[in-house]
Amino acid sequence: MLETPPTIRLPRPDELPDNPEVFEQLKERERANIVEGYKLINNTTHNLPFKFYVEINIDNSRLWELFKALAGQLPETLCCIYNLYEGEAIFSDYKDKNTILKRLETYKTELTQDCNLEFGLIYHTDDKLEEVFVADAKFLKIWGNNEIEFRQLMKEFRLNEIADLNFIDEFPKVVEPLTMFNENAKRTETIIEELNDFFNP
Repeated sequence: MLETPPTIRLPRPDELPDNPEVFEQLKERERANIVEGYKLINNTTHNLPFKFYVEINIDNSRLWELFKALAGQLPETLCCIYNLYEGEAIFSDYKDKNTILKRLETYKTELTQDCNLEFGLIYHTDDKLEEVFVADAKFLKIWGNNEIEFRQLMKEFRLNEIADLNFIDEFPKVVEPLTMFNENAKRTETIIEELNDFFNP
């Protein structure tokens, strides 16, 4: 089973709505294939300039290292995206990749375990879109162009392509504040404010 952040858990019986569909989804979760791995889909529409889209499950303790490795495959000048879950995305100006990563590293715990936060890095021009994004449930979404390089990195992280892979956000879940589990963690809103101050002073 996948190692998830401490902030995600299954709902208790008293937290469930009186809805048979929700109970059925919880039963499905017991059979779900929520493990480390990835699912790759080729871009056949070409509405946007990327060649493939990927979703990746990785144990939470390995998420930051994979994020940094994937960022290493992106161009040297990037835009940082971040937002509250279901909130409007905030886009920084394009900055040096290492400058962005150094700043994000200071929030590594919050970014990888606070499921009210989403963030990523993007490079988007008329002829190329590349993006690495960490969704609220702490799995990765990738829009890329160099499939050979991507698959090589997956081998290095011992991640296999799994056609029937499932993800945490497909099923009912409860998200709790990271501060309940880590007294040193910053509040979600504080992270957003500090990133705003850094990227858009």
